Amino acid sequence: MVLSWVLTSKLALCLFTGTDTNRQYKRFAIPAPILQRQTSCYHRHMTQNSLLTIGQLGKLAQMPPSTLRYYEKEGLLTPHGRSASGYRLYQPATAERLHLIQRAQRLGFSLADIRTLLAGWDDGKIDSNTLSDLAENRFIALEKQLTELLVMRHELDLFLQDVQSRQSPLHQEQLNELLARLCSHPAAQTPASTLLDWLGHYGGCVLNTAVGHQLLNTLRGQHVHVWQENDAYHILVVSSDAVIGAALRQLTQLEANCDLHPNAAPQFFHNDEGFLLIATGDSAFILARLFLALESENSIQ
Repeated sequence: MVLSWVLTSKLALCLFTGTDTNRQYKRFAIPAPILQRQTSCYHRHMTQNSLLTIGQLGKLAQMPPSTLRYYEKEGLLTPHGRSASGYRLYQPATAERLHLIQRAQRLGFSLADIRTLLAGWDDGKIDSNTLSDLAENRFIALEKQLTELLVMRHELDLFLQDVQSRQSPLHQEQLNELLARLCSHPAAQTPASTLLDWLGHYGGCVLNTAVGHQLLNTLRGQHVHVWQENDAYHILVVSSDAVIGAALRQLTQLEANCDLHPNAAPQFFHNDEGFLLIATGDSAFILARLFLALESENSIQ
């Protein structure tokens, strides 16, 4: 799938490329001159002493020995041997391994994920399917976190508009400036078409069909409130239009047959405020993002 290829390419690039040395190591917060001195130091070690003590390796990688001992305890680092005095000894190339570990940690990969990556790192044969799965899982976790923030930002915008409507014009200047900043960056930065592709990719959802597209077109441009309670997203379409209600009800019925919701199909309600859709489960965030996107898009005639 295109999504898997994109995820693998971007996260693999982030982890493993070094075509632009200065840009790459800015992410490690290591200034380029220091990096150059480290590289020079690295080559001196290679020629003068083939193995490093834990202190020397820590200095080369700019990490305290305690961090190296922790990585060893977790199975991420293995000494090449020990000196006659019993000190751990490491190959200088281990510094690259350490940078990979810390970079992956900054991206949010678990230690178990990093062990899997390291299994093929040393011989340069990381399995592409394994990397794709790890990258895609991490991407989805990030998108879930992003959705929570986008929903809060969307509701902050609506909250401020409600507050503004109750204030006198003399006290609205600063509030207007804040609202202008919020509204200049739409909460739903991912287009609805892309989110539909996600739904199809992860569960073969029928929303990405001619019938689904027709229903979603009816719902485009509708004012929505979206909020999260526990693992459920509440999506309120503020409307009394029976056509909108019928489209949302039919959409709920279609989603009931989606593999994304095996035990928790979305629920549909009608109240005085409008039409309410409640989505639960690991992929409920995609529906929340979809409706944020639909609100900012015009219907296709």
